[in-house]
Amino acid sequence: MTSSIFAGLIFLGFILPIVAQVNNLQQLYENQIQKEFFASNVYLTFAHRLATRGVYHGFANFFFESAEEEREHGMKLLDFYNIRNREISLQQINIDDDLASMTDLTKIIEKANILEQDVYNNLIAVRQAANSDRDYPTAHFIEQQMLEEQTTALKYMNDLVARIQRNANNSTIVLQMLDQDLRKKQVKKA
Repeated sequence: MTSSIFAGLIFLGFILPIVAQVNNLQQLYENQIQKEFFASNVYLTFAHRLATRGVYHGFANFFFESAEEEREHGMKLLDFYNIRNREISLQQINIDDDLASMTDLTKIIEKANILEQDVYNNLIAVRQAANSDRDYPTAHFIEQQMLEEQTTALKYMNDLVARIQRNANNSTIVLQMLDQDLRKKQVKKA
C-alpha cells in the first residue's frame, strides 16, 4: 500500500465519523421540526373534532392553543437553522385515519401525552447529539428555548392522564370538571 493511499484511508477514518455525527445531528434536528409540526397538525385535528362536537369547548380551545405552540416551536427551530445558514429538508406530514377520526376525549388526551413524550425524547436526543458534536450553540438553544416549555407541557399532559386514570369509574365527570377548569383559565387570559 502506498503512503498516499494509507494517508487517505487514515483521513477518511477520521472524517467519516465526524460527517456521520453531523448528519445524525442534522437528521435528529430535522426530525424534531417534523415532530413539532406533526403535533401541531394532530392538535388542530383534535381541537376541530372537539369543537364540532360541542361538548368540550375548554379542551377544544386547549388543543387549538397547543397546536399554535407546537407550530411556534417548529418555527423557532427553523429560524435557528436559518440564522446559522444551514439547510433543512422537510418532509410531508401525514396524519393517519385513526388520529383524524379520534373522538373519545380520554384517548385523545392519552395520544397527546404520547406525542408530548415523543417530542421531548427527540429534543433530548438533539441536545445530546449537539453536545457530542461540540455544536454548543445548538445545545444551548435547545436547553434555553425548547426544553423548559416541552417539560412543562409533558408534565401537564402526564397529570391529565393520571387524573383520568385515578378516576376511571367517573371519567365523564372528571372530564367535564377538567373542561370547566380549562374554560375558566381561558376566560382569565382574555
